[in-house]
Amino acid sequence: MLSKCDEHGYYRGETCPVCDEKGKFLMNENELNALSRILAGALRHFPDKLGLMMDGKGWVDIEELIHSIGTSRSGFTWLKKHHIQALAETDPRGRYQIDGGMIRATYGHTIDINTDDLPEADLDEYFYPVTEEEIDIILEGGLHPIDRKKVHLSGSVKKAIEAGGVRTENPLILKIDGKKTRKDGMKIYHAGTDVYTTDGIDPKYISKFEEKKTKKTKKKK
Repeated sequence: MLSKCDEHGYYRGETCPVCDEKGKFLMNENELNALSRILAGALRHFPDKLGLMMDGKGWVDIEELIHSIGTSRSGFTWLKKHHIQALAETDPRGRYQIDGGMIRATYGHTIDINTDDLPEADLDEYFYPVTEEEIDIILEGGLHPIDRKKVHLSGSVKKAIEAGGVRTENPLILKIDGKKTRKDGMKIYHAGTDVYTTDGIDPKYISKFEEKKTKKTKKKK
């Protein structure tokens, strides 16, 4: 459920996570999930299907988006700008960016757009999930976009495992040396809550992630 607390803003859930008060209702779970799917599709993959004009940075006009959804998708005649804003601001993955009357998806695109105006990332390490069949190929040839226009990295091992779990039960994790990429002038952008994007990663920056094992100290008798 999506609601608004007068004091603390938009939130998802039954009550405001800050004051635990019940705010103004905006959308139920079914409406929220349906609108999320529509936004992701329109802003990442097929703006033309909704008749949207998208610029080279991926921005579309929010009012135009609302009109297109209201006329092409049943059950959304009530949709207003604050509904879009509330969804974007509370998205747990940070997939959307709003600037004035414009909105865009920040990652996950299959269409050609330029997102080099996103903030540059400065992590020392990034992580990427692979299967056993892929690992040697990537260590030798590097990372390149497959089903998206950018390579998507995670900022933590945990998030990389979650991302890899979509494709394989036990993903192997690769580590990307953020210090070296930054020193060599490579651009990696912070595109979501824990998503980082780049055009590709040369194999010289990639290694297998080895979990550090803590030494067990012997107990004194």
